Amino acid sequence: MTRAFADGQATEVPARSPLGLASDLRNPREVHSANGRFRLDLTMKQSRIELPYARPNLRLYEGEIPGPTFRVAPGDDMEITLHNDMPPNDDPSPAILNTPNEFSTTNLHFHGFHVSPKGNSDNVYLQIHPGESFNYVVRLPEDHPAGNYWYHPHRHGSVALQVASGCGGMMVVTGTLDEVAEVAAAIERVLVFQCPVVDPKAEDLESYDTIWSLDAERYWLVNGEYHPRIYMRTGEVQHWRLLNAGDQQFLPMKLDGLDLYEIGFDGNPYPEARQTDEIFIAPGNRMNLMVKAIEPGSYMLMRPAFTQGKTQIDEALMAEVIVLPPGTDRIAPEVKMGTELPKGPLPKNKVLTDITDEEIVRTRQIVLGVSDEKGMFKDTVFTLNGDPFDPNRDDIVAKLGQAEEWELVNTTPFPHPIHVHVNPMQVIKINGEPLAHPQWQDTIAVPAAGTVTLRMRFTDFDGRFVMHCHILPHEDLGMMLNVAIQA
Repeated sequence: MTRAFADGQATEVPARSPLGLASDLRNPREVHSANGRFRLDLTMKQSRIELPYARPNLRLYEGEIPGPTFRVAPGDDMEITLHNDMPPNDDPSPAILNTPNEFSTTNLHFHGFHVSPKGNSDNVYLQIHPGESFNYVVRLPEDHPAGNYWYHPHRHGSVALQVASGCGGMMVVTGTLDEVAEVAAAIERVLVFQCPVVDPKAEDLESYDTIWSLDAERYWLVNGEYHPRIYMRTGEVQHWRLLNAGDQQFLPMKLDGLDLYEIGFDGNPYPEARQTDEIFIAPGNRMNLMVKAIEPGSYMLMRPAFTQGKTQIDEALMAEVIVLPPGTDRIAPEVKMGTELPKGPLPKNKVLTDITDEEIVRTRQIVLGVSDEKGMFKDTVFTLNGDPFDPNRDDIVAKLGQAEEWELVNTTPFPHPIHVHVNPMQVIKINGEPLAHPQWQDTIAVPAAGTVTLRMRFTDFDGRFVMHCHILPHEDLGMMLNVAIQA
């Protein structure tokens, strides 16, 4: 049942299977804007969670894995009061910059949103301490791109541990792909992939050593469920919104036996549906995927074994997809069933037009590095252009209304998913090779010892924001810089 909040500024939809089956994977609980307003109290707290492999005490929004999905529209006003109900920090003071610290201090980031980075909007320089509350007000432009986004903590020094706890949730800005007839006819699934990391020697996640190793044991959850079942009907097409909300592992995935068509990435539509045999989402990435069931049977959504940088990552079962036979009576006849894939050109987010050579006023090179430094965590710092993060330094200064081209040069043996706040970027080259279809993204995986070239317009909003690696221990240990946009 949908529930309206008392102030009439949001409605709530409970977690539920879109097919109405008790054994089917549930979509997360949702909160929708109403009458152009989205108003929510969001509490971050330590919660005892029953998992198949442990009973840990984790830092979570509302005690849920994942947090509720926010569904809003371009032009909406969002007001979220974040309450920090976590226990006090017991760090020695002051904290050392670019080391893990103050695991109970937090803030809130609206990943991928094109909104103001200042004041009480998407301001990741804020620090909300235990016992404090803070009122965020985020105003989406009338022409804000529709698509998949997400929210999570972004307090430097504690972000990796908090996201590794399972703290985060999907945000959907409605429009564009939602208006394609074949997409609208399909059952929609929100699939949030997370891997809460637990300490086998303790009930609480309080040690950074627990999450530091890339191959530390991670049990992947989908919408908080371990090895869930996803049901489809023979001949059915479903629309899946996928989010990698993990702290550092990439997710290359296979789903053999079903037809897969990508229709968008990081919230932005592709020019047309593209058939694929692999799903690939780096930490922070989102994907729109159309999935068509061909024959009855059981099919495994797998992450095959692969190498991330120098580390061998084991194979993992993510979910089982069960395709029911034709004429099944397990699903009520009134439950809609799409059967067609999108044909022809897909609609664009109109504000995202190609950035031409003539628009570029400056080119920059940003070098991704890592170095040894005694006294830092694991004697390691990660750097951009040779320096670890300093919140008081403006690393890039640009002008509002202009466009620039950046080349990201990775000098490390690890891939780095680089996320730029506020303004979406158009990726035009990978390893020097021009892309056939330059793609709008907000997080791009820079290959190990490779390069990515991107373009960006600085529109609508001045102020300071950051770019950083979304392998979050790399961010906490310094791989972040400040961008200052001057009006």
